[in-house]
Amino acid sequence: MKLNRIILFFISTLISGNGFGQSVEVVPYFGYLFSSNLNTLDGEIKIDNGVNYGIIFDVRYEKDVIIEIMYNRLDTEVTIIEELFDTVKSAFNVSIQYFQGGAQFEMEKGKFRPFAAFTLGVTLFNPTINGINSDWRFSFTAGGGIKYYFLNDIGIRLQWRFLIPVYFSSGALFCGNEGCGAVISGSALLLQYDLTAGLVVVL
Repeated sequence: MKLNRIILFFISTLISGNGFGQSVEVVPYFGYLFSSNLNTLDGEIKIDNGVNYGIIFDVRYEKDVIIEIMYNRLDTEVTIIEELFDTVKSAFNVSIQYFQGGAQFEMEKGKFRPFAAFTLGVTLFNPTINGINSDWRFSFTAGGGIKYYFLNDIGIRLQWRFLIPVYFSSGALFCGNEGCGAVISGSALLLQYDLTAGLVVVL
């Protein structure tokens, strides 16, 4: 996939760039993601909450500013409930993947470091059944947390975060050979948020 190659190239450029600071942090993490429902013309789309996981690459740009690249994944089930009869119209499994880049701002120095992070990017909705196409959407995240370094190059990162895919105009959410499962009317936000814990490794 071209997007994966672009992300890997960007990460390698950040790590090898002489204009950035000395430290690079890799943070594999896992957590639990909560999702709101999305109202459409065909009914309500319900996305189950579930365990999510991912990895973060942090490259220090200035004293308290860090360039952040993030990948996040949730494997879950989507249910479409008809509005008139309140009955399940269809249900299928889907992976929701976030590809994000942005900035992290550290509040203090030392072993305990509170931070805030903001990113922009895209989200891939990828159903795991035949006949329904994948869907890419613009998205952004905002959150904060704390990092604790119990060694010079090892620490933990605890974080809460909002993850928000944006639907700008009318269109199909999931479409395939058998038709569309839902139609978005006007602009809409799918609000998701998670609580995560990760291991910080300083390279």
